[in-house]
Amino acid sequence: MNKFINYYATLGVNNKATNKEIKMAYYAISKENHPDKGGDEDLFKEITEAYKILSNKDSKEEYDKKSKFGANYDELLEIYDFEFSNQTGNYKRDNDMYKEWKDKEELTIIIYVDDSFKGSIEYERWVICKKCNGSGKDTESKIEIKGPDGTIKYFDAVDGCDYCDGTGKWGELDCFFCFGVGKVNGKDCNACKGSKRIKGKQKLSGLQMKPEDKEFKVEFMGHSSRIIPGKVGSLWLIRKS
Repeated sequence: MNKFINYYATLGVNNKATNKEIKMAYYAISKENHPDKGGDEDLFKEITEAYKILSNKDSKEEYDKKSKFGANYDELLEIYDFEFSNQTGNYKRDNDMYKEWKDKEELTIIIYVDDSFKGSIEYERWVICKKCNGSGKDTESKIEIKGPDGTIKYFDAVDGCDYCDGTGKWGELDCFFCFGVGKVNGKDCNACKGSKRIKGKQKLSGLQMKPEDKEFKVEFMGHSSRIIPGKVGSLWLIRKS
């Protein structure tokens, strides 16, 4: 079990999904990505691992408690883990997988303030790329196809997403593959270069953090997820002791 992997997103469901929904999603996505049918072997292994964890009652319960992607995760634990890893030089700081996960999917932003804090702050955060709506693809570009005689033809990128049949939805949620756009293209978005997010400056003012407060939370002002459409972390202000 790897708590830094979003097993729910791997199967295309949210963390409130029932056992039946998890099983149906697994059967659908594993069939489509099976190596015997030309699917990617590494992706199929990830799908299999996700189902193995989420289909078992005990491992699912443990994952839901310990992973930030789980259904019963306490966000405050992330602050304590952050403090511990920085104070002790925990091995995770040197773990390539953890660093990669932090760059891609750590959504919470933690900023330390002192007694000089007056309610205004400026910081950097990742937000969803507006040009591609978080799909990472250039849905307006032309698809180039070379014919047998060498001539090049261009087609509009209007192919519907196979995962959601062009609806942009997976049940009540935005499709995790096209991010709700409903269509895909092989060319990366020229704004975010395929990363689905863009880092920008965020300014906040009027934050009423009381002198006795040790921490202060601002909802939806952390990083935007590049895996789960619409998911945004929080900003935590921690008062220096």
